Order: sequence, then structure tokens, then C-alpha cells
Amino acid sequence: MRCRWALPALLASVLLAPVANAQDMPALAVQARIVEVLEREALYRDKVDWQAIRTRLQSANADPAQTWQQVRDAIAVSSGGHGRWLPPTHPLLQSSSSRGSVAATPAPSATQRTHEPGAMQQRTAQQRDMDTVGRRIGWMTVGAFSGSGPGDSAAWQRTSLAFAGTLQTAIRSKDQAERCGWVVDLRGNGGGNMWPMLLGLAPLLEEADGHPPRVGAFTTADSERSWSLHDGAVWHEQKKMLDAGAAEYRLRHPGAPVAVLFGPRTASSGEATALAFRGRAATRSFGQPTAGLSTGNRTERLPDGSALLVTGDVMVDRNGQGDGRKIAPDVVVGEGEDAAAAARDWLLAQPACATSAR
Repeated sequence: MRCRWALPALLASVLLAPVANAQDMPALAVQARIVEVLEREALYRDKVDWQAIRTRLQSANADPAQTWQQVRDAIAVSSGGHGRWLPPTHPLLQSSSSRGSVAATPAPSATQRTHEPGAMQQRTAQQRDMDTVGRRIGWMTVGAFSGSGPGDSAAWQRTSLAFAGTLQTAIRSKDQAERCGWVVDLRGNGGGNMWPMLLGLAPLLEEADGHPPRVGAFTTADSERSWSLHDGAVWHEQKKMLDAGAAEYRLRHPGAPVAVLFGPRTASSGEATALAFRGRAATRSFGQPTAGLSTGNRTERLPDGSALLVTGDVMVDRNGQGDGRKIAPDVVVGEGEDAAAAARDWLLAQPACATSAR
């Protein structure tokens, strides 16, 4: 059975989901199917000796554990570390309906509230950063989100719209008369699903002229499929991925300057969000290079109920720039240095802020 879920249903579940247990091992027929799919579609498939793996799979004397390890290595190499095999018992594959859709995974809120150890320290650091930039600058922290499963499932739509709505509500509440610029903090965004992030940040992604922006794309050697925001929705080429409808918010001053913060913990969908801002007018990024997983996954369901995350696309910005690797900021802020202060200084120097200060 083959099942292609909406690209990319699980862009960074490789980061957000637990790793398969060592004892999990699919049957040889399933491993052969994995090799077949990867050899045909994986982004870095030319880096793997597929014939050697097929020969091992067909050998009656090969050690099963070593054979599976070779297949797992091939998954890692051909995906650049972004793909993964998920066993049938994996939480992301637990069916929530007769259609076999992937169950939604609990995720941090849009503003990354959490009760895990260190959460208070993170909130204290965020408050310190917000104090640093001052009241004239709106601060948006965008955390990871994993609303798993097909993009047309009711559960995915519900949780994704809630996440996007939380972001737009926060932007609306912060969009006061004295606001002259914005910070979007992606430093802790390990990925998940990009569409709610883009829809939630739509008011800040919009250009000053209000033109519906193409904010990025997935590319392969012979195709390009754009991400865009218009008519209250986020689109993947001609497919509407998520629709805010009448709830969409527009800034009081569209096109306000935006400083984007990211670093090594910014991965996959977090990197997609960073790329969505790159090329926007009055926008500058600060921090350190990202994790280097700016690629797209699709989910291939396998005959035994397991699944393969197949990495086959490179993310690019609205101008078509991107290579699937680490994204470098416009301004590198060293370890221990104050990225919030650097962002504040740049924002306050922009015409929108300089004029409003008079």
C-alpha cells in the first residue's frame, strides 16, 4: 500500500518525534521498498551505493541487524540527516480514523509556553529580550508546531488554525500606535509544520504595498512549487493549505520593519519561516547559522504500517535563493552577545521608527 500525504505533512517530525527503538526492524521486503523509494526520490541519493545495499538485502548469509543498519545509514545520508523511518507503533502514526490518518501530536503553543525544566529560565530570558528592545518594538516568539497527518484532516485543520490564530491574535494585541517595528524570534523553533507558522505571521510577511507575497518555494532539479499568502490563506502552489478566512489581520502600518532572530536550534519548518522573511523589504536577520535542515519531507506509508520520511526538496526564499543547508543571518551575533540589542539598534534606525520618534 502506498500513501502520499500532503507535502510536507511532517516537515520536521524527525526533530520533534522520538527516535525508533533499536529493536524495531522492518521485514526485508519493507527494507527493499525503503531502498526503492530513496533511490528514486531522495535529495542526496547520489551519495549512496544502492547496488551494494540491494545485494546485501538479497544475501541469505547477511546479518539482519547489520543489513538494517546499512539501510538506516542510507536513509540518513540520502536525506542529509532530515529523513527517518517510523515504526508502526510510533505516536505520529497512530490512526485517528479509519482512513489511517496520523494522530495529532501535542505541541508547544505558538509562543512556546512549556512546563518542561528550564521553561522559567526561557521565559525570563525572553522577558529580558523584550525589555531590551523596548515598548516601541513588538516581540513575537514563534515556537515549534507539529500538527501531524494529512493537511485535509479535521484534527490537523483545527489545531493548525488554533496555532496560527494565536499568533495573529498576539500580533493584533501588540499592534499599538507606538509600534514602529517588530522582532520575530525563531531561535528555539525546531520545526514541525510550516503552514500554521506562515499563516500566523502573515501580517508581518506582507509588503508595504499590500501585494500578496510569494514567500518561498520547494524546489527540485526540474520543478518549483511556491508558498504564498493571499485571500486569508496560505497556499502551496495552487493548493490552499490553511485558511484563516475573515479572521486574517493586517498591520496598522503594513510593511513595518522586521528583525528576524535565528540560530543553531532553528530547524526545518523554523528555517522555512526564516526563509519566508528573507528578501522582504525592511527586513534583516540576526543571530547564528541555522541547523541546516532547510529541506522538505513527504511521508511514504509502507506495507507494514510503518512510514518513511522522504527528503526530496530544497527550500528557497521568495527570490529563489536557497541550497538546503544552513541559513546564514545578515548580521552574525556571537555566542554570549546580545542579539536583541543588535535587532533593536537596527530597527530604531529605520525610517519608520526614526520618524515616529520625532
